[in-house]
Amino acid sequence: MATTLKELEALFQSIGWKYESRQDNPDSVEGYLFSSFPTKTYRDADGDSVVTFVFNVQEKGELIKIVVPRLYSCVNPHFRRAFFEVAIRKTFEKKLCFYDYDHRDGEIRMLVDLPLEDTQITERQVKRVLRAMLMHIDGNDEAVRAAVEQGELPFIDYKADLTHEISSLSPDQQLELLVEIKRRNRAG
Repeated sequence: MATTLKELEALFQSIGWKYESRQDNPDSVEGYLFSSFPTKTYRDADGDSVVTFVFNVQEKGELIKIVVPRLYSCVNPHFRRAFFEVAIRKTFEKKLCFYDYDHRDGEIRMLVDLPLEDTQITERQVKRVLRAMLMHIDGNDEAVRAAVEQGELPFIDYKADLTHEISSLSPDQQLELLVEIKRRNRAG
């Protein structure tokens, strides 16, 4: 059995979270729950330290799409590239959630799709996703904001990345790499 909107509401009530519910068709198991949560470092366009989560029960309860809308706006075409680079890197680092960009109005939101298929969502799952998304929003706010507002990219410590990669090689592979680097330096 998949998760219905009513079951998701009951879960929110048992956790003690405040929410608003919207259902386009009262006979459907699908619909929306809206709930706001505080952030530590992120500030919205009004300066408030809060984000709204939209839990969208879809596909007869077999999928829950969790969206944090209107995190940022990037309408300057010169800053989009910086945003996309930051978004891809941050998504790669976390892997659970990703940024989404609406090219029509510049809205940037965060998404997670939870394919439930034939099971019900648990309190533990909801809390984990919520915590992860809030940590992702707070932890990346400075880099994402700099990209969308000034077109700046964060400093990337390539030396640390390279040191880590080299240390994972065997001694023979490290020697091969050193020989190849010296060969290229002599040739070029």
